[in-house]
Amino acid sequence: MAKNKNKIILMKGEQEFHYMALVVMILMMIFCIVPLILMLTVSLSSEQSLVYGYRFIPESWSLDAYYFLWAKRATIARAYGLTILVTVIGTAASLVMTSMFAYPLSRKDFKPRNVFAFILFFTMLFNGGITASYIVWTRLFHIKDTLWAYLIPGMLMNGMNVLLVRNYFNANIPYSIVEAARLDGAKDWTIYSKIMVPLSKPIMTTIGLFSALGYWNNWTTGLYYIGDPKLYTIQVYLKKLMDSIQFLKTTDLSNEAVLLAQRSLPTESARMAVAIIALIPILAVYPFVQKELIKGMVIGGVKG
Repeated sequence: MAKNKNKIILMKGEQEFHYMALVVMILMMIFCIVPLILMLTVSLSSEQSLVYGYRFIPESWSLDAYYFLWAKRATIARAYGLTILVTVIGTAASLVMTSMFAYPLSRKDFKPRNVFAFILFFTMLFNGGITASYIVWTRLFHIKDTLWAYLIPGMLMNGMNVLLVRNYFNANIPYSIVEAARLDGAKDWTIYSKIMVPLSKPIMTTIGLFSALGYWNNWTTGLYYIGDPKLYTIQVYLKKLMDSIQFLKTTDLSNEAVLLAQRSLPTESARMAVAIIALIPILAVYPFVQKELIKGMVIGGVKG
């Protein structure tokens, strides 16, 4: 009787926990979705209706912001293409470099692995700062106004991603498999490419998404190192576009035609339309990698 009673109490406790967790998750989902809905409705609102603030249901609907961006579709398409190119190349390079660095750190027979792990961890805590980095990259490596400016500075390999991959290797790929492969005559490159990487799909998907998001959303690098408008990625171009709109809105000009153009610019709604355009590819990709992303985060976060 006592055992059954304890089981019933335990089941009720688990149910209460599940209900509380469900409520928390619903609240978090609302906090994530509501800003997106507001952003979409503001982008579809007329500029005049936004004078007194944002609304979930616009007083008057308008596509002026999207017409404004559509007029610049050729430039935006070029920026999109450049962003996709940088994201694909950068993510692929990041996956290779991160996994190749993590593999020796996971090997028990690699004696200096603690030294390299300390160096990696040290770089996560300390760096030279923006000014020093800018001087090094522009004067020593001459990456200004080149695609390398988007790919190299601080993006190719992240210390946290290396630790996630190393932990995944340690926790999910038995070392006996590596030893068996070595007994069969396999070299390190064969073990890495034929065993470690194919068995690490979840964590590779996870860090791949992290790297892709970093490259896709990166606009500060473009502001620092890119001055040629033809090399603007979508984030950099949209930031420059919004700065131009804000400049025209706040500049005191006497020409009546210019003043009329200033009043017709969709400032607030255009900002939200810009955000929507930049967000669409991420929203389209995420559902396809969600399962592997969650699995990789849970397993890769285990201390190894």
